[in-house]
Amino acid sequence: MADKWRNVEHLQRKQANFLTNYGKVYGYGGRIDKMQEKEFSRLKGIVYLDHTGTTHYAQSQLDAYMKDLQTNVYGNPHTRSASSRLTTDTIDQLRFRILQHFNTSVECHSVIFTSGCTGALKLLAESFPWEDGSIFSYLEDNHTSVLGVREVAAKEGATIVCVSEEELLRCSNCDDKGTLQNRTMTSKNSNSMENCEPNNGVPCHFPAETDTFQGSEKLDSGNATSRSSGQPHLFTYAAMCNFSGRKFPLDWCSKIKRKQFSLCEESRGQWYTCLDAACYVSTNQLDLSCCEADFVTLSFYKIFGFPTGLGALIVRKDAEDLLRKTYFGGGTAMAVTSNGRFYIPRPNLHDRFEDGTLPFLDIIALRHGFDTMEKLTGGMLHISQHTFSLARYVYLQLTSLKHHNGQAVAVVYTDTEFDDINTQGGIVNFNLLRANGDFAGYSEVDKLAALHDIHLRTGCFCNSGACRRYLGLSNQQIKDNYQAGHACGDDKDLISGQPTGSVRISFGYMSTFEDAQFFLDFVQECFVEKSPNTTGAMNGQNEQYYNTELTLAPNVQSTNEGLDTEDDRRETEVNTRSTCAKTSATLQSSGLKNEPKKQADCLQEDRSVSLKKEIEEKSSKGQGLDSQTHSVRDSERSVPQTTWEKDEPTESREVEVPAQRHLTNIFLYPVKSCGAFQVKSWQLSARGLLYDREWMVVNESGVCLSQKREPKLCLIRPAIYLTEGVLQLSAEGMKLLNVSLTCARMGDVEASMCQSKVCGDRIMGLDCGNEAADWLTRFLGRPCRLVRQNPDSDRDCKVNRAGDDSSDGKYSLSLANESQYLLISRASVRELQQQIAANSNMVIPIEDLVLRFRGNLVIDSRQAYEEDEWSEVMIGGQQFQSRGQCSRCQMVCLDQATAQRSKEPLMTLFQLRSKKVPFGIHLVHNMAGTEPCCIQVGDEVTPVTMATD
Repeated sequence: MADKWRNVEHLQRKQANFLTNYGKVYGYGGRIDKMQEKEFSRLKGIVYLDHTGTTHYAQSQLDAYMKDLQTNVYGNPHTRSASSRLTTDTIDQLRFRILQHFNTSVECHSVIFTSGCTGALKLLAESFPWEDGSIFSYLEDNHTSVLGVREVAAKEGATIVCVSEEELLRCSNCDDKGTLQNRTMTSKNSNSMENCEPNNGVPCHFPAETDTFQGSEKLDSGNATSRSSGQPHLFTYAAMCNFSGRKFPLDWCSKIKRKQFSLCEESRGQWYTCLDAACYVSTNQLDLSCCEADFVTLSFYKIFGFPTGLGALIVRKDAEDLLRKTYFGGGTAMAVTSNGRFYIPRPNLHDRFEDGTLPFLDIIALRHGFDTMEKLTGGMLHISQHTFSLARYVYLQLTSLKHHNGQAVAVVYTDTEFDDINTQGGIVNFNLLRANGDFAGYSEVDKLAALHDIHLRTGCFCNSGACRRYLGLSNQQIKDNYQAGHACGDDKDLISGQPTGSVRISFGYMSTFEDAQFFLDFVQECFVEKSPNTTGAMNGQNEQYYNTELTLAPNVQSTNEGLDTEDDRRETEVNTRSTCAKTSATLQSSGLKNEPKKQADCLQEDRSVSLKKEIEEKSSKGQGLDSQTHSVRDSERSVPQTTWEKDEPTESREVEVPAQRHLTNIFLYPVKSCGAFQVKSWQLSARGLLYDREWMVVNESGVCLSQKREPKLCLIRPAIYLTEGVLQLSAEGMKLLNVSLTCARMGDVEASMCQSKVCGDRIMGLDCGNEAADWLTRFLGRPCRLVRQNPDSDRDCKVNRAGDDSSDGKYSLSLANESQYLLISRASVRELQQQIAANSNMVIPIEDLVLRFRGNLVIDSRQAYEEDEWSEVMIGGQQFQSRGQCSRCQMVCLDQATAQRSKEPLMTLFQLRSKKVPFGIHLVHNMAGTEPCCIQVGDEVTPVTMATD
């Protein structure tokens, strides 16, 4: 954990206060810390707060599962062998175990295994006997998977009704006869874009052309087909909202079936209910002996992390005969003919509906999930109390945070006060505000959280109804946001200053107080402004919490004894500022370390004019440069020198402003995400600088590694030696590794083809052999291989002239993320350095900052950020086109000499620049002819044209 500001005394004090109020229900009787250490050691160093997305599996759970597989022989359940019978019997026992977990039995319910909760909802949608006059109604706060059911229902002629909780309970949108209005749609145009048009000026969910309940036109009189007695209707809602953690009453199921709501009281036919329990059952006990839901959908990985891709549709026995199935496959048939339509389904519900061979090994894993979770926690009641105590603590602390001017730091999206475990789960959903009341976008929060190893979730969480309601968005605004380029899952977090989504944290059964407190410290440090124009991260005072000590609500009971009722809003005096004042952090410039000799590959100053000509002449003849210029003799080749003099402190010397713009540095990065290789002159290629980002490091699964996943990559120093024809890798404590620049053979083995993925592109590559793989594996401490981009494969530039994330298909790309070249201005770096020093008292030397931004072309000029406005630029005799600004992520916070993280420069960039955090510009170069061309340090830099709005 990147524990940069919190000290032990701070944590102990906070934890003592927390345990005073929550100790009876938190931590499973004091076992939580040992549980974390023994069962979840892989989470050490990170703060995982996305348990609603998926929780994590315990080590003993995996050990027991692997021992099971090593001990027993499980066969395909569709045969009669002993191994097959073992599989069948084990699966049957697990059906009993699942129902037992939900306090029911096979006499009352059946379990159909599916691919997950979404698969269960899809199966129900396709099996429910919709007909003209049927109604499909759902609560507005529902997962997208529930919304998908309406398309199937509408296609079969059902009427679709979306209701809010208020409309369902209070009839706030009813006429004087209690009839809902403006909330329905027919199947007409049900799959068109007009489904979200407002109706009569009222924000609604359906087309302007709808069947509405008006006046005395109630459901049974307004639709002739609804007067028949056998029509089935379905109401679906989530037991717990995955957006806000709001728990909805489980007794709605019985009230709907008994037509106790105006939604259904006037309709003919039978009402059935479907409970989406995926979010709820992850941390709460669902008692199906009390809940009368006809159908329950869930995913098991939400409960105990493993296995994924497995869920269930739990069907109440008296609703089994309702379901209709068309497709059949695998072992679902008792008898079938191939040349006719004779087919007899199996009598048991799950046998009829589980097509093909079940994922029986995954199902077998469920037993170990249930066993381990119950052994570690004592059951779901304890888990519910544990997670609620953490969520309540965060809610109360978060809502107490204020900026220097009294402005609230956060707006929390909730319908509760987190005072009742029966109405609120372990989710806190919010957006952060600046001191002036402006929103901080969720993308900004996400990037800074990632920098501090905090794993959370942002966006709308596949719950557009809750997102729309809590954020106050109209349907038209959602459509306008889409037209403005916003789509689910992107980083367009603010449009016209208003949020398009939010930030969600959620707790699981292994979450700790430390997780909660570290998150609160992160918000305090990075977003609370202590004085005008500064954020908490730029102030050095990190303990200005309002110590709101609040207890659990009276109805949150310990299983051992009850809690005394206390005032839920008791405030104590404000804590004094921390005695552990944050010291100024001064990063020492180390450049790229290990510098035994000056780089022979780099030009001597007195040869700067002649070398460019030499490169061009020898390149045109297909020759490499001699060892006097662009290679190093074997005796001199210990570690390439790509370093420079350490900066003097900014305040001790005067910065020289250049008389004209010129190129000061050329960097290439032969291996993606590894260290920089600095040269004084270099050849351009059709993909960028010759050999720039032509290799990448992949893990054992073929996934390309970056410094985000593996910071130590920056400590690997690549160098290109043209005469010898090798890529050389060096690192501290490692022997030099030479990799051939020739694609035909690499090391002692023939190069093999492999695939990897870089920025969404599938890459065909050449494996560089076992020697390189062993070298990387030893240094990084994990199985890795070195892969080279196939010369025959091609990628397109990822940004167009406007800087949008789209390709124009004209410029080839190496393994770089977006463009052929990245240009950085020293004037901009100097400006940023001064702002960092002013805001956070952190002095990052200029050369260190330059390295962090990993530019290819570094220029100097008189004006900071002027490069943002360029559309074309001449460097020497070569013309480059701008493809817009480069948006930055947390990688710029990694010291390229030490692999250590800091919160700068990203924190200051967020404050100074736009929400995309731009720094530097993308460039492309058109290789008009076949003649080689090059650039060199000292080349004049001349903007050709300026960008216009």
